[in-house]
Amino acid sequence: MHPTFDLFFFDVPLYTALVVLGAVSGLIVTFAFLRTRARRAARVTIFLDGALIVLAAGWIGARAYHVALHWDYYVTRPDEIAQIGLGGLAMRGAFLTGLAALAFYARVRGLLFARLADAGALGLCVGQAIGWAGALSWGANYGVISDSPIALDLPDAYGLIAPRFPLQYFEIGLFVCLFVGLVVLAGYHPPAGTLFLAYWGVSAAAQCALGALRGDETLLVLGWRFDQIVDALFTAVVGGIVIARSARSRTDVAI
Repeated sequence: MHPTFDLFFFDVPLYTALVVLGAVSGLIVTFAFLRTRARRAARVTIFLDGALIVLAAGWIGARAYHVALHWDYYVTRPDEIAQIGLGGLAMRGAFLTGLAALAFYARVRGLLFARLADAGALGLCVGQAIGWAGALSWGANYGVISDSPIALDLPDAYGLIAPRFPLQYFEIGLFVCLFVGLVVLAGYHPPAGTLFLAYWGVSAAAQCALGALRGDETLLVLGWRFDQIVDALFTAVVGGIVIARSARSRTDVAI
């Protein structure tokens, strides 16, 4: 049986409670950063409008991505597509649609997208760390069965316990460490967009590697998890952006 969180009048799946907590905590961190670096974007009405748009777009993208990758399951259970309490929110889908929504909102409001993305990167680290705790509580996104010395007796999404690679713990540690690293980097006041690129590149590369240790079923392409392919593409995109920014900086200095 999956754990639940008692709200006195009704029970909420712990997975859902932690996902919501992660989203709220991430928004608080994002708002706090904007208060120090982009005060106009931190005006309550502007921030809340943007947050609602990005969260709505992210939720739609997260669910659509998950359902698309598991269509063989959902095609026979269409009533479960909107039941996020059963698990099934894909971060990559949320990231893509949320990023597009953020870029649109920044353009409409006349805000600096790169600075908003930096703030969002810090919030995402916090939100993902807590969200992976939710996955751990639910048995979602579990690791492969392993005889490694670091393997732990952990459940899968069906509650079956076996010695597994502690993937959820590694993911929690990844985003906690990444958050600390970004806070330190922010102290040096790098150009706008640097924190976001650091978050995107490091998280994508790390999750591409950790993807080989995931035991949950998903779409495979030539033996690779589809998520790994997406993460590899993300890493390449970030690498290209960093190279282009570096070349542009050298050109500006030369001029």
